[in-house]
Amino acid sequence: MTAPGPGPREIELTIDEVVLRGVPPGQAREVLARIEARLGELAGGWSAGSANPADLADRAESSRRLPPIDAPAASPAALGAAVADAVWREVGGGPARTGAGGRGGAR
Repeated sequence: MTAPGPGPREIELTIDEVVLRGVPPGQAREVLARIEARLGELAGGWSAGSANPADLADRAESSRRLPPIDAPAASPAALGAAVADAVWREVGGGPARTGAGGRGGAR
């Protein structure tokens, strides 16, 4: 993340492993594509100024494992969005939002 203030802000998330139990390989690729797309939407809203940089909690650990996510495996898009929203909540400590106050994610 770059320093807060005027100009572009950046955030980089690295996801080393995604375990999708009960999801066929073809759907798994769709889920991963949706995770990437959704995180891009969320980060785009953040970098556009819809979130305060102070909302991103300082982290002392080099990695973090999220708890299992309960989402419908039959919908790769919903599952991917739910995973991305969980990652975003963990990073920012709050609900996933896109744009200037819009809401996103699986509900």
